[in-house]
Amino acid sequence: MTDTVRTLPIRLAPLPAEALDSWLEALATRMSTPFANVLTAVGLSASAYGLPRWAMMLGPGEAEQIAAATGTDAEQIISMTLQRWDGQALVIDPVRRIGRPQTLWSGPRGSRYCPACLVESGSRWPAAWRLTWSFACTRHHVLLADRCPECDRSPRSRCHQLARVPRPGLCPAPAPRTASRDRWCHHSYAATTVLPIEPDGLLERAQQFMDALLHTSPPDTSMPLYGETAPSVFQLLSDVKALASMVLNYSIRRDISPWCPPEVANRLDNYRATPVPRSQRRSQRADRHSTYAPTDAAAIAVGVTAAMRILQAGDVRAVGDAARWLTDRVAASGRAPYPASYTHWGGGLSPALTAALRCSREHHLLPLARLRHRTPTGVVKPPCDTTTRAKAMPVGLWPAWALRLTPYTPGGLPTKARAAELLSVACLMVGSPTSITAAIRALGGTVIAHAVSDLLATLTSRSDCTGVLRVLTLLADHLDDHGSPIDYARRRAVFGSLRVRLQRSLRDGSWWV
Repeated sequence: MTDTVRTLPIRLAPLPAEALDSWLEALATRMSTPFANVLTAVGLSASAYGLPRWAMMLGPGEAEQIAAATGTDAEQIISMTLQRWDGQALVIDPVRRIGRPQTLWSGPRGSRYCPACLVESGSRWPAAWRLTWSFACTRHHVLLADRCPECDRSPRSRCHQLARVPRPGLCPAPAPRTASRDRWCHHSYAATTVLPIEPDGLLERAQQFMDALLHTSPPDTSMPLYGETAPSVFQLLSDVKALASMVLNYSIRRDISPWCPPEVANRLDNYRATPVPRSQRRSQRADRHSTYAPTDAAAIAVGVTAAMRILQAGDVRAVGDAARWLTDRVAASGRAPYPASYTHWGGGLSPALTAALRCSREHHLLPLARLRHRTPTGVVKPPCDTTTRAKAMPVGLWPAWALRLTPYTPGGLPTKARAAELLSVACLMVGSPTSITAAIRALGGTVIAHAVSDLLATLTSRSDCTGVLRVLTLLADHLDDHGSPIDYARRRAVFGSLRVRLQRSLRDGSWWV
């Protein structure tokens, strides 16, 4: 198909990281020809409405056509679209060639911009300005502008007028408050007023971190939260999105005022006070920003910065402590942040962040829920196989373990009768969605479920038993990983469970159990 494409008479090299549509408009300006002529010459088509699909992702053979017409490398042309960040900073539908906001914020409809950068580059637009994660210019220390201040339209949200020669640096949208197609906005983007931010401040450092993720190969995503295995860029940004959406939905002014500049906080308040766009009302839930990306750079800046402050706090426990104010806000709003619901917040969360958010609610959970969600150790694992672990456990915990873990009265007596059996059931409940009754039945015990809950409440209320739940969790993890030299399930099958032996002894008149 490239044989039918003719070489352009004038060539213009693209700038580093420039967007494809910006470069093609610069070519049309250089040749003083309508934009439609350039698109036809390079084998592309576009509608006068909406963003061209090739600005997001090139179709089969389109990169080769453009390369043959312009003399530019095809790989460089592909890198000028958002395709280079597909599967990392956004997810693109390969058929429709549009972003999927339900998976990861797909970015604003148009492009944000820095007026000073446009002056320096001759009104050439970087592709990264289209990403949600671009909200500030670290070179000129300002928040990026979201819209044209004259017509209130997002720049580059649709194709340039096909029948007109592009005029770099001027808004090509129709003039506001008029239906005439002969009048155009033509506001100079360089004259747009933007909000300054503190050089090397928290907002700017958050943008520098995002720039390193987007432009460094391979990116450094290592953090103490994730341990030795660094997450992918997609997973890290999924965690950032989840936390940022919680911040934007539930935080109040005094939560962010200690570190957020007042001007930025004022813009965030104004943005959150605006009604939800009509096009988004059907699919919006109570958490407004979990699906659609905010359209204001200040909102993105605050959300991402707050998320990065939490994620970079340290290990799982430290991140849980840093996120406690946020989960408290969620709980105060009436939407209980129960640990099992965190997988539905902002897409798939990483196991490390899920563990941290569960730890942030540990003091609000019942003792049994702490064992189920492994909050004593701050580690998230898949639900355990109760049957497999029960094979490695006796009906009553081993005497050496039970002696150390059983709470005692000041007189030296156990506070609970048959504490060894209760502790064994509690160990089986670690990471298990099964009921206490089913766990007792799996071990062949005869205790009642209320006694297990009562023991766990005693362990969490006494200052000398603060580490018992952690020890039980670590023991359960060890049994899952290494098993036991004795198959207690087989022993119970051969000799009968404690319940069966008790019934047999009562029937035979013997007290041996």
